[in-house]
Amino acid sequence: MKPVRATGALIAAALLAGACASTSGDADGRTVVEQVDPAFAGTTPVVTAPPALRTIPPAPETGEAPAMTSEADPADTTGATEATGTTGTTGTANTAGIGDAAPASSASQTSAPPAAVGSLAQTRFALVPVAEVPVPIALAVKPDTGQRYVASLTGQVWLLDPTGGGGDAVAPQLVADIGSKVSQGCENGLLGIAFAPDGDELYLSYTDTARNSRIAAAPMDGDIPQTDRARILVALDQPACNHNGGEVQFGPDGNLWIGFGDGGGANDIYDQGQDRDTLLGTLVRIDPDPPSGRGYGIPVGNPYPSGGAPEVWAYGARNPWRFSFDRLTGDLWIADVGQNRFEEIHVLLAADGWSPGANLGWPLFEGGERFSSGDTPADLVFPVYTYPHPEGCSVTGGYVYRGSAIAALQGTYVFGDYCVGALWGLVRGQDGGAERLDLGVSVPRDSLVSFGQDADGELYVLSAADTVFRLESATL
Repeated sequence: MKPVRATGALIAAALLAGACASTSGDADGRTVVEQVDPAFAGTTPVVTAPPALRTIPPAPETGEAPAMTSEADPADTTGATEATGTTGTTGTANTAGIGDAAPASSASQTSAPPAAVGSLAQTRFALVPVAEVPVPIALAVKPDTGQRYVASLTGQVWLLDPTGGGGDAVAPQLVADIGSKVSQGCENGLLGIAFAPDGDELYLSYTDTARNSRIAAAPMDGDIPQTDRARILVALDQPACNHNGGEVQFGPDGNLWIGFGDGGGANDIYDQGQDRDTLLGTLVRIDPDPPSGRGYGIPVGNPYPSGGAPEVWAYGARNPWRFSFDRLTGDLWIADVGQNRFEEIHVLLAADGWSPGANLGWPLFEGGERFSSGDTPADLVFPVYTYPHPEGCSVTGGYVYRGSAIAALQGTYVFGDYCVGALWGLVRGQDGGAERLDLGVSVPRDSLVSFGQDADGELYVLSAADTVFRLESATL
């Protein structure tokens, strides 16, 4: 995620004070944990070549289905500065590049698109404002009530359904404020929220006043998170103010999944991307409520139970700004922000057990192209989709649509780009290739920070311009 300037005013703080007394910090700033079960007899994921990629423009005004467009691979594979969204070459990267045999790929494709793409191309969409919230950054649904909660980057949590029933007529209610415990500026702030499967706790991902990452759990009292009684689960020191990750999600397995960036700066200057002994640059999986009731546990099946960071599930991430699980299939979709040239999306299939130990490639690869030297590791998993920086500069991951209001969108991964504000849909074919469709709607540039999903599977779009939208089909 690129920096977002807060526009909402801070409100009186309800401070996040509790820390888990049964844990202590180690040299990495992580929490010392009680391990549930280190046994694991998994397999090493194989190298997965990036599939063929295509882009589909939005539906024309005539209602006719648009033609497919193929894109040429760019030649340049180098770079040394952070993306600004103003430089780069057009095209889609999906070759390995320097010093290694390139994985099989094709920049153009002649097979017919999936039937779903044709139907989707005929559908018109609308973004309907449902709430004004200062700098909304994440949306979560309380499982036992279906109520929608929105976090502000500046540290507040808002209830969109103060009267219940899922209506939008009542103004959002402020239910928690940890603003005085949260750092501001750069890419800092309250970055993510998620509810426990029983709705009894709200989990918060934020950077504290020292700009270090914290994952906390606040017990719920009815509709209100008790942040003054919160416990700190994970404490991770950050060497820079950017690339904090910030996503928290409960997976279909009942465990808590967390995303952390590579420590910030640029070019992986802290050498964290390929280091499995740190939580930086990883997706983490933990049991936040182990049988002992202390700290957190390491779930059975984590790939490195006896390593320096047994919490790690996947590594090689640069800044996984939003990941989500398909509520029907359980597949894990990860949007990883690129550096100079390419944004990328990975899918870890539930049928493959989410590929324990998957290596997302950074900094060896940016998208499907070489970024730095080194051997190609056997656990490398290439993205299923990439796009070049002339088309955007910071991917914002979303959700696979599983609602009922927009039939044509069913099974489509909806995502977008922070810099351009456009919303796109990604459809995967039987060959594993990905087709991108422009949904024809957008939010202001430099404001698309997140997506959300309600209890019915309908999707929401969060704009840092203080607005929460619902994605709907447009009335013709």
